[in-house]
Amino acid sequence: MEVYVNFDLPPEAEAELRRHFSVVRGGDLSNVEAALVSRLTPDELRKMPRLRFIQAVTAGLDHLPWEHIPPHVAVAGNAGSNADAVAEFALALLLAPYKRIVQYSEKMRRGDYRRDVAIPLLAGRKAAVLGLGEIGTRVAKALAVLGAEVWGFSRAPREGPWRFTNSLEEALRGVSAAVCALPLTKHTKGLVRYEHLALMAQDAVFVNVGRAEVVDREGVLRILKERPSFIFASDVWWGRNDFDRDAEFFALPNVVATPWVAGGYGNEEVWRRMAMEAVKNLITWAMGGQPRNVARREDYIV
Repeated sequence: MEVYVNFDLPPEAEAELRRHFSVVRGGDLSNVEAALVSRLTPDELRKMPRLRFIQAVTAGLDHLPWEHIPPHVAVAGNAGSNADAVAEFALALLLAPYKRIVQYSEKMRRGDYRRDVAIPLLAGRKAAVLGLGEIGTRVAKALAVLGAEVWGFSRAPREGPWRFTNSLEEALRGVSAAVCALPLTKHTKGLVRYEHLALMAQDAVFVNVGRAEVVDREGVLRILKERPSFIFASDVWWGRNDFDRDAEFFALPNVVATPWVAGGYGNEEVWRRMAMEAVKNLITWAMGGQPRNVARREDYIV
């Protein structure tokens, strides 16, 4: 079976793939039945009339050209392959400003050694996790261990050490901390708006490690300017890799910003794991098994 690959795989993933498939990277794609991709263009799709399966190396699938993918082609994401790394990073993004580590580090750098910024407790405080997938459940469990009163928000109920709700208002009302790990679909685009952020505590910390577009950009900017003690900590941005588009956020004192490094971009080991997990899922499909993370087209087609 021919498999089309449009990015550079780590050597071990490449070797595993070639044990099961004939790998093509260009030229005649007319016999390709499966594709392992980071991104995909309509032009690439048109060259693969026999395509039956698409495996993305990324966890998210919002960047794929869904309108051009034939309905009979199954599409699988790679959720879970970077979950440990992103969950750890989410906790760091939350705790560093919440426990005022970021603030004290800045003060010390300026030669200000006064202990005049109170350190809030997370234990006993309400915290919300938006999205109870592989990343969100890890974050929620960790916050529960720290003693927070954790509320979990998602479309489908999921049991764990949290109070489940499918109401965003209920999840965010009065919270001291929130972590957003929602994927970007037609259901979640622009889901978190100013009125939701305004329900949070005055000095709350909102972390985003999902997709920037889940949160309304202007709503975030407004709450940050209205509430100097409100902190927005994010690894994902509306300009994606064009970070200059969001430079106005990075200039604000109540923003903690990183350049999309929580997962594979920030760690070679994580990237290798993501690539190998994608290859394994593709092999599972080819051998007649049930691949993980098969997407529902209706979540992406508007």
